[in-house]
Amino acid sequence: MIMIKQRLNALLHYIDENIDTHMDGESLSSIVACSKYHFHRLFSATYGIGVAAYIRQIRLKRAIYDLAYNNSSVMDIALACGYESSEAFSRAFKSSVGQSPIEFRKKPDWSIWYSHYQIINDIRTKVMNEKLSPVEVKVVNFPETFVAIMEHKGSPSTIGNTIREFKEWRINHKLSPKRNRTFNLVYADPANIDPEEYQFDLCVKVSPKFEVNNSKIRLKKIPSGKCAYIRYIGSDNGITNIVNYLYTNWLPEHNQEIRDFPLFFERVKLFPTVTETEAVTDIYLPLV
Repeated sequence: MIMIKQRLNALLHYIDENIDTHMDGESLSSIVACSKYHFHRLFSATYGIGVAAYIRQIRLKRAIYDLAYNNSSVMDIALACGYESSEAFSRAFKSSVGQSPIEFRKKPDWSIWYSHYQIINDIRTKVMNEKLSPVEVKVVNFPETFVAIMEHKGSPSTIGNTIREFKEWRINHKLSPKRNRTFNLVYADPANIDPEEYQFDLCVKVSPKFEVNNSKIRLKKIPSGKCAYIRYIGSDNGITNIVNYLYTNWLPEHNQEIRDFPLFFERVKLFPTVTETEAVTDIYLPLV
């Protein structure tokens, strides 16, 4: 049974890496080395969701992010999600999100999607926890870095709207991710805090003399100093386990103390610019 579970977990990784290609039950069952007559029941019994529904949710996440943050046409997004027409895609989208693709693009409401997608978050987090291999942690000296920030305060389910507003502000000020590095200041684990107390800062590197002309933007400094550093590649769903490893394993084993500055990330490669499996996040834990 352990071998079957490992093969199923490997299948999830295969799906993530090949989400833009055609997949059917027979080909997926062969990857698991399981009879096609039992594959679907085995998958749904293990993860609490059917494989077709799982694939739809992963593709829908890409569609949602493309609609919110990119300029791809609805038809192109529909085709990328495996739909032959924008009408069929729109019906499926509205069923899952509560808005049509056009409505979502104009004024996104993330709440329904956030609750529907939670099962995928739970699956990915559980799988990452099961296969967490030894993590390479380096101690580095992070240089003083000035950033312009937009704070997100409140439920994590609405952070998509803050990201969208921040991205539009960056575009208007020509602060491209290719030239201006992207950071996040992370104040708490969203799973273990009252949603209304959640805070997450969206940041872009700027010069110390950068002029702010927006009431929602302010300058902040990431101070220089020693940090525990991990480069993480993959979906954000796995980051919590990596961060927990830093706090509960690495810190006590190396007799390190944490500094009075929040954990922070640098987003080196961002989804949906790249696929979730190709996203690169540098994790920094400030040390004394």
